[in-house]
Amino acid sequence: MFINSNEKCPVCDRNFNNEDDIVICPYCGTPHHRECYYSLGHCFNFDKHKEGFDYKGAESNGADDNLHEDNGINNTYSRPNQESEYYHQPYSNDDGKTVCPQCGAEINRDAPFCSQCGARQNNPQYKEYSPFNEFNINNTARQKYEKDTRTIDGKSLSDVAAVVRTNTEKFIPKFLKNKKVSWNWSAFIFGPYYLLFRKMYKQGIIFLALNLIVSFIANGLFADEAAAFVSFLNENYQNIYTNPGNELINQFTEIYRSILPMMLIIIGANFILHLIIAMFSDSFYRAKTLDVLNKVDNNLADGGSFTSTMPMSEDLPLSQSDMRKLYLGKLGGTSIFSPIIAYLALDLITSLISRL
Repeated sequence: MFINSNEKCPVCDRNFNNEDDIVICPYCGTPHHRECYYSLGHCFNFDKHKEGFDYKGAESNGADDNLHEDNGINNTYSRPNQESEYYHQPYSNDDGKTVCPQCGAEINRDAPFCSQCGARQNNPQYKEYSPFNEFNINNTARQKYEKDTRTIDGKSLSDVAAVVRTNTEKFIPKFLKNKKVSWNWSAFIFGPYYLLFRKMYKQGIIFLALNLIVSFIANGLFADEAAAFVSFLNENYQNIYTNPGNELINQFTEIYRSILPMMLIIIGANFILHLIIAMFSDSFYRAKTLDVLNKVDNNLADGGSFTSTMPMSEDLPLSQSDMRKLYLGKLGGTSIFSPIIAYLALDLITSLISRL
């Protein structure tokens, strides 16, 4: 790869020479030393990609920004920009191999740039690689707050969005207002299971336990009535559904009235718990999100680091910043399995205790 000797690597600020191993950002065309690109983990101008940034090359005195002059290093590198004439359509030669129309070098047909002259190829299937997309992290929502200078208890909105991951447009405005009481319809409908879905495990378990305790107390207060009702159903199950007479209906009504207070206690307590969860779940979630950020930052302040790598294009390791965002997303986000497991566990516990 030949680059003008006036060009500098944006990471280390050293001039390129014909002995350097150079990589070009496939999205904006910025050149880097390969080791610098790997150490950073992404393009130096990554934050400008969403604005349609295209690297123009080093400033030159009256020279064409999109084409470097010959400097004796065989440089024919053509800089891409957003105009269609700078996108080159690769074609197949007589041997059936894909070649670059700019310099004639054989290239990978899926390559966004020629590996020899750097000319941008017309490759519509190419999309900028982002590790956040690969791990189902809402990159659009994260980038929306990337340059927002507002903070929540000293934490950047970008970091908060990385933890929340989904529905950030709903939660971040609520977090900014920091109201102790708000309303969340999902929390009202699903109650403790919503808390578990949002990984608020402590609060979810507490409210499930309260629900279970109220149910056991109500059943204990009306134990004889409940046992009589169950016995009546077992003895008359077939007749109730096939041939219910007036006498059977009257007996059912009378025994049902005896357990009605128990059912009202359970339903009323459940409604109150769901009401409390709906009113305070956003406040709970704000505290949980900030707690995740504080724990991660405290660990880093104590000398911790992210040493694992994620699978990326050409085994490229992630930078510490990107690893941190991915780790925050793993700790935050949602969990569909937690409420399911909690429901099955609660059903099992209830069944076991009812048999005692």
